[in-house]
Formats: sequence, C-alpha cells, structure tokens
Amino acid sequence: MNSYKKDFLDFLFETQALKIDSEYRLKNKRLSPYFVNIGEFNHGVALKKLGDAYAAQIASYLDSTGQNVELLFGPSYKGVPIVVATSMSLAEKGRDIGIAFNRKEAKTHGEIGDNKNSQKSIIVGREIRDNDRIIILDDVLTTAETKYEMIDFLKNLASSVTILAIIIAVDRQEVGIDGKNAVEEITAITGIPVIPVINSYDLFSYLQSRNDIDARTLNKISMYMRVYGTQTLKKQLGTTRMQTIIQTPNSIIPACDIPTKEEYEELIKQTHDIDKIGGYKLGFELALQYGLPELVAIARKYTNKPLIYDHQKAATDIPDKGKEFARVCKNSGIDTVILFPQAGPETERAWIYHAMEQGLNVIVGGVMTHKAYRVSEGGFISDTGAMEIYRIAARAGVNNFVVPGTKLELITSIKEIIESEGISPTFYSPGFFTQGGDVAAIKNLLGERIHVIVGREINSAVDKKQVVLDIIQKF
Repeated sequence: MNSYKKDFLDFLFETQALKIDSEYRLKNKRLSPYFVNIGEFNHGVALKKLGDAYAAQIASYLDSTGQNVELLFGPSYKGVPIVVATSMSLAEKGRDIGIAFNRKEAKTHGEIGDNKNSQKSIIVGREIRDNDRIIILDDVLTTAETKYEMIDFLKNLASSVTILAIIIAVDRQEVGIDGKNAVEEITAITGIPVIPVINSYDLFSYLQSRNDIDARTLNKISMYMRVYGTQTLKKQLGTTRMQTIIQTPNSIIPACDIPTKEEYEELIKQTHDIDKIGGYKLGFELALQYGLPELVAIARKYTNKPLIYDHQKAATDIPDKGKEFARVCKNSGIDTVILFPQAGPETERAWIYHAMEQGLNVIVGGVMTHKAYRVSEGGFISDTGAMEIYRIAARAGVNNFVVPGTKLELITSIKEIIESEGISPTFYSPGFFTQGGDVAAIKNLLGERIHVIVGREINSAVDKKQVVLDIIQKF
C-alpha cells in the first residue's frame, strides 16, 4: 500500500471518520458494518489531510501516465472544499493548477453585466477553455448519472475539452441494486478512469494490519464485502470459505412437516442414529405452534446433526427483515436457513449477508417443485428471474442450493449457472415419491453432490426408520 494511502487511512481511523463500531445506513438503504464519512473533514487540519491525499493520488496518476492537467473541477457542493484543499497541496509540491466549480443557480449580476453567455454566470474560478485537460474531484461516486451530467456540462462550455480522470476519496467497490458497479460502468461507457484515493480492499487490508481490531469485526466487514462487492473486490479478498453443512457426501434429510411435537420427537428418535440421515428440516407448522427454541431442544436430546429451518419461503420480505430473521434463527439454535428470495436481488443479498454474519449456513433456492411456478409453466415467477436467484447467490458466496427433484431438465442449467461463477455447489432437493421425483435419477445426475429432502413418505409411516432404510437402498 502506498504511504499516502496508509497516512490517509490512519487519519480516517484516528478522527473516527472511518466508522466500524456499529451498522450504518447507506444512501442505497443497505446496512453496512463500515462507513467513511468525509463530512467529518470540517476544519483546517482535516481539510489539509484531505487535500494532501487527493494531491498525492493526482500526482501519482499524472506521473504514471505522463499527462498534464490545466484544471481541477469540483462539482458543487462537496467538491468545492476538496478542489480548493487539493490545489493548495499540489501548489506546495510545485504543481500550480487552475480550479473551478459550478454554481447551483446561475448568477445574473456583478461581473456578468449584459453578457448572458458568460461562463461567470455558472462557473466560479478559472473559466473552462478550449483544449483544457480537466480532472474532476468529488467525495464519492454513488450513481453514474450525476457524473455523466457533469462531463457533458464541462464539454459544452468549450471545444475539445478532455476529462482525464475522476478522483474520489473512497470506492466502496459494491454492486448496485441492478448488479452493476457505477465506477466500472462509467469507465466502460466514457473511457474516463475513476480513481479512488482508497478503496474497500485498501480499507480492509489496513484494518487487518492493525492489532486493535477484533476478529468478529473483521469477519463481519469481510462478509459484507463478499456479498455486496464487485468481482474485483472478491478476487482481492481471496477464496471464499465454502460452507459445509453435512459432512457425508450424500444424505437423506427428513422434512419434519408434521402437526405435533410428539410426532416430531418420535421421528428423530427413530432415525437419528442412521448414518445417512444428514440433518432435519423444520418448517412453519411446528415452528409457529411450538417455537424454534423448543424444537431445537427436543432434537438436541438425540442428535447434533444440522437443524435446517425452512420458513416457506424466507426472504420474500423487505431487505431489512433479514437481520431480525437471522437473529431469531441463531438465538433459537438453528444451524442453517433455506432462503427463496423471490422479493428481488436486494432482498436476496441482504438476507444472505445477515444470515452469514450471524454464523448461519445458507441454502438458496430459486425454483420450486410444483407445477405453474415459473411463467413458462403458467406461474408468476419469470423463468430468467428464477435462474438469476441462483446466480446472485453464487456471486454472494453461497455454495448450497435447493433444486427441484421434479424438474430434472432444469438442474443441469442451474448447475452450469452456479459453476460459471466459480462455485462448486452442493444441492438439496425435495419433491420425491408423493410429488413424483425419482431419487435414483437425481443421484445419477448429480452424484456426490446431492442431499435428498423427504417429507410425507417418512412422516406417514409407522416404522419411520425402515422407510428411511428403504430410501437409502434406492439412493
């Protein structure tokens, strides 16, 4: 890391402009475990540090590219103090560069006189001249839209204006709700590089290097970055630790969709000692009636195998509800949650993040077993949307997925989507026997990567253990 980046991060940390001690609501409504507040730079020493950091980044860029710049431009209002502080720092280092910023409202008096076309009506500072090479300075780049407007604004003031770069304080390296990154997008469309003084990887590396940051805080920040981060950030952070829910390669998971806790306990009592039982899936029928803590306590009398909560269907609410859902599940003793995030990509990312941050294993599904689910089947969920659920989950670091045992033709496509994101998936599949799925067929298709979820076939039997043993023979 360059010394000026470390100096800047030291100053951010010491002044608490870098905040890591809580959760912070971002402009896009996400709950982030870290936040950089450039608004804290509101006095002389702070502005000097800010200007020095920007100046060092600009000098590095100009030296590496061999280019010259005639003007630093700061969009009103936040860009104004940044461009002033930066120009003064550059002047101290022998680079005397002009500055300007735009007026929010056109000036109609004073030096404007009768010249209504004068730049003075909309520009403060040095006028924009033909063939100017300009660097735009701003605090952040949240959306590309405002930057496109500023680029057009400058190019319309004089001919052959070149925007060399946009310099910002921090690049959070996050994807937006649409899955795109504004920094990468503006460079791809305009060819103008967006250069941060620091980015999220710099910030995380810095925190890792300190001895006073606890492991839980680092893990929480890392988890957030892996879920919301760009592909570049994820590569910088390194390989994601895959979640292993069940230790055996194949297993049977009884779906405990039964009406009483007595029947539930009997099911576990009869089957817990079978090696091929990988865990137990709990649903709303028991959970709403008895509560998850009581169900967990019953199971733990017999087994430490994973308890998977399927809320039928979790993650169909707003993003914020994921935090409370994860907290309740974790406090109840649940190991793993199944999410069917049909409420959209931002809900999906939020619920995955909050579950993982709580230490829960996450299984994500996008296609259900019954007919008339996808639009092509006469349902409500678009075919592409259902498949996109798997892609977004894989990009967020999920490696466990629900696939429908009744729709084998789809599973190959789902597997290809997940693997194209660099994830080696493990699958969990319901829909057998009563719904018509074939255990042997899905085993042949997925081999050592499938755990079969079975409900009514086991629950309706008197000798539940024997039914499980019979299924294992088919498996």
